[in-house]
This record gives sequence, structure tokens and C-alpha cells, in this order.
Amino acid sequence: MNFSSAATVLFMACLNASSSGFVFVNPPTQRIARTFVATPAKALATTSLHAASDPDDEIATIHRNADATFAIIDVDGGGTLSRAELTNHLSVSGYNTETIDKIFNKMDVNKDDEISRQEFRDGMILLTALQSAPGLGNYNAEFAKEMCEDADQVFQSADADGNGEIDQEELRSHIGRSFANYSEAAIDEIFRQIDANSDGTITQEEFRDAFCKSSALRQAIGEGPNYK
Repeated sequence: MNFSSAATVLFMACLNASSSGFVFVNPPTQRIARTFVATPAKALATTSLHAASDPDDEIATIHRNADATFAIIDVDGGGTLSRAELTNHLSVSGYNTETIDKIFNKMDVNKDDEISRQEFRDGMILLTALQSAPGLGNYNAEFAKEMCEDADQVFQSADADGNGEIDQEELRSHIGRSFANYSEAAIDEIFRQIDANSDGTITQEEFRDAFCKSSALRQAIGEGPNYK
């Protein structure tokens, strides 16, 4: 089952980049609970709060998820995203250069050719479709069972000493085997994002939670047998 390519096709159908900005629509065969159609002007007045009972909590959740994704894309650990970093990350998910440039230019509000953490947070709220887009959001939510199975297998692979926890060195070794471009600072930030209780180790529950929430993490850390 090719979840990655299917999700990419879906997102490309949902994201129409035009000279006036981004327009989000539902493809006719896809079952989606909500439809969001907006130009940037309309989007400013229609941020994604998913009808949450507490909008502040919803925004905080989007920010936490955005921070985790930001940490994965920021391979040099410099605290900002370059156009090259975003391009390298999203190219793996099947985006073309034009679409990546549209996303980058929309998020780079101050036009300094970098995306700050706050700009990335704001962009994820403003551009609702990005919250479920390949490489950026939780776009495989309907495959929760398969993702949990993948998370457990990747966890076991990373847990080199088999003690039921992943420490910083184990994560660095696991990511480094396939993703040598990540700086130590970037891996440390990824570790911090997964280590929800900040106790210095990642439990299987913490890993599974982060893995299932973030397609960017699945892309960066190893997807497992159900992800093609």
C-alpha cells in the first residue's frame, strides 16, 4: 500500500497555486470532513481551529506540531529554514519546485529568504491544508493502526541496547545511518521534540505518539514496512 504517493497526489489536488495565492479544494473522490477554499485575504480571516472548544489549546497544538516539523526540516540546526532545506525535505514527498517555492514564499513573510520558527508556525495556521500535507502534517491519520506498527518496529531498530528506551546517542546513531546531513544540533532538537516529558530518554509511547502525529518525522527517522 503506497500511502506516501497517494497522500502526495491528494495534496497536489488540494493545493492550487496561482498568482493570487493558495486555493484549497477537495478532489471529488476523496472523503474529507471539511472544505477550505481561500485566497490569502480570506485565509487571514479564516484560520484553522477545527471547531475546537478552546481555540487557544488548538493553536498551541498546531504550534507544537509545527515546532516538531520545523526541527526535522532544519537539518543544520541553525534555527531558520533555508529554501534549500525546505526543497530537500519536500522533494522527497513528491513536491515540484514551483509548489515548494510557493510554500516558501508564502511563509517567508518578511522576505529575508529564510523562514523563522514563528513564520513557520504562522504559516501552518494560515494555510490550513499544510496541516495534513505530505512531509508537513499528519496526512496519514486514517492509517493509525499501520503507523503504530511501523512506529514500534522503528523504535526497536533505534533502541540499540534493547532496554525499552532511546537515548540521545541511540537516536543520533539511528538517524546518522541514513541521514548523514543532519547536524548534531538538529538531532538534539529532534530528540527534544520527541522526549515529551524531558527526562532525557524517549519511551516507546513517546516515540509512537510523535511518529503517528508527524509525517515529517516518519520521513526523517524511517518509515517502517507499511510506508512505501
